[in-house]
Amino acid sequence: MKTVAVLSLLIAATLAVDGPSNCYKTCQGSATEWMVGDHAGSDGEGMVKVEVDLTGCGFSSPPVVHAMLHGENHNIQTKGGASGLRDLSATGFTLNIQKEMESGWNITPEKAEAHGWELLWTASGYGC
Repeated sequence: MKTVAVLSLLIAATLAVDGPSNCYKTCQGSATEWMVGDHAGSDGEGMVKVEVDLTGCGFSSPPVVHAMLHGENHNIQTKGGASGLRDLSATGFTLNIQKEMESGWNITPEKAEAHGWELLWTASGYGC
């Protein structure tokens, strides 16, 4: 009986060490390479976007993404900072941000860069 108990304990210990992981992971980063957005005006103003590459994260399905727009100026009262995700997949996504003001100030990639806009993002999901 003692032999069975010891053998069971050894098997359980081996399985605990070599057992499968839960494969859940979190990856984070930032994006600053702004380009003209998908629905900008004919003059290329009013919307910018960034493309985020998630291939280094190793997700096996589209992750849950949280995004925040950081900047030195004109980064508040924008549209799409967290809800403008497009083309979300295990390997990446794009995010559009709209900023048009009644004063005529409209966002462009050059203005986003000049004002230090940076998309901070965190992605969580599975990947084995």
